[in-house]
Amino acid sequence: MAPPSTASAEQAHGTKASSASGRRMSGPQPDASEPGQRIATPASASRAPPAPDGPLPPVVEPAAVAEMLAEGLTQFEQGKVVQARRHFVAAMNGPVPEVLLALARSYDTYHLSRLPTADGAPDMQRALVLYERALERGAKEAAPDLERTRGILKIPR
Repeated sequence: MAPPSTASAEQAHGTKASSASGRRMSGPQPDASEPGQRIATPASASRAPPAPDGPLPPVVEPAAVAEMLAEGLTQFEQGKVVQARRHFVAAMNGPVPEVLLALARSYDTYHLSRLPTADGAPDMQRALVLYERALERGAKEAAPDLERTRGILKIPR
């Protein structure tokens, strides 16, 4: 019968040998064979999913942009404004200018006040800038919102 391997002995005692110095590090070490445990490697660390409250990876392909827009609008209608903004920001550089319009409306007090509940704060200055960008990119529906926002902020045309 073969002697137990060093790795098995280390797992049983909760220690791990240091390859450079021969010293042992105390404390339990993660084992990739345990359910729910992942040992990060440089390759897998770069592919980790985004944090629940962090930014989503940007998308520019039309189908992916449309999907992000649809998901963001659903989140927005449910009052999950912060989550909706994450989707809109991820898709804002894609070929669909309505994403910028949706993002602008997520900062607009008028549109936020129409929701039953909203977890995001308004920012009319940001809404103004985003309405302008949406209109420049071809979202004609942004014009009335832009004019209303300029009136609220007392900004001449």
